[in-house]
Amino acid sequence: MRTENDTREPMRESFWRRFPWLMLLFGLGMLVSGVAGLFEGIVAHLSVIVSFQSLVLGMAGNVGTQSLAVTIRALARDQLTPREMRRLVLRESRLGLCNGLLLGGLSFLFIGAYLHWIRGLGSAIAFSVSLCTGLALFLSMMLSGVSGSVIPLLCRKLHIDPTVASGPFITTLNDLVAVVTYYGFSWLILIRWRGI
Repeated sequence: MRTENDTREPMRESFWRRFPWLMLLFGLGMLVSGVAGLFEGIVAHLSVIVSFQSLVLGMAGNVGTQSLAVTIRALARDQLTPREMRRLVLRESRLGLCNGLLLGGLSFLFIGAYLHWIRGLGSAIAFSVSLCTGLALFLSMMLSGVSGSVIPLLCRKLHIDPTVASGPFITTLNDLVAVVTYYGFSWLILIRWRGI
């Protein structure tokens, strides 16, 4: 596997090494936008949920980036055994789970309190919205921890430079997961369960 060295590789070669991945991810980004568009009805019913979309996407991305950085650093040693790889994935998955659980719980409390006492929404609606946010944060952060460690390892196994392909792919995948979980929980809880 050949890895990219930005300081020595000619710009044209770097461009053509990166561009195909960016084109693929552009297509996946269009898919993410299309999936988000499927939930326009929810936004029309309760536009306040749009306020917290960037929180869910951002936190999922942060966890994925942290996990990716740790995994790339471990891969740079170039002597990871299969057992160490499994331990790395398990560790990053557990960290995503713990962080998602804690931040999902905090977002449930703080967003619910903010919507109720500052924005003036009824407590049932306020805490229903914060429940959607908390659950989406929990699930997307947990899955981001997994993807941030699994994807670079998979790239390495497929002889693809993980430093070029992993970051953008993880970001796009995490965005897709975050959008689907956030708006999916919003539809399930706010529309189907609460009937808003």
